[in-house]
Amino acid sequence: MLYITIKINSKKMLRIKPVIFKEKTIQSIKRFGTVITKVFINKNSGSKSMISGTTLIPKNKSINLHYHNCEEAVFVIKGTALAEINKKKYILKQGEVCWIPAKVAHRFINNKKENLKIYWTYANANATRTDVATRKTHKILNEHKKK
Repeated sequence: MLYITIKINSKKMLRIKPVIFKEKTIQSIKRFGTVITKVFINKNSGSKSMISGTTLIPKNKSINLHYHNCEEAVFVIKGTALAEINKKKYILKQGEVCWIPAKVAHRFINNKKENLKIYWTYANANATRTDVATRKTHKILNEHKKK
């Protein structure tokens, strides 16, 4: 296996093993009733600074209005999203990406007749999600555990 060697300081070297993920091997986690999430990159895969994965939002469904303790980037893989970000609505089409600063309320709505699939990345391996309605905060990786 190929390793990448990173010089941390003049004395310490860190060896990092790259990881290749195949979507079909990643466990699906149901959230918000019918939304399906797959977490690819996190602390368990060796990441020290990010979490990323995909979320499939069925037709006429959405995720709750929420915000994070870190920045988030969301790329639309399939479908069209109605992105509500900081009380403004934006249309995001396949191939488009949005960047959301930390502590900015947002959600993704699928008001179309086909599934919406997004790829998201949090800029913190300890990212949290705070639900705007309930004001409850959870670590992303805890809420993505299979129940």
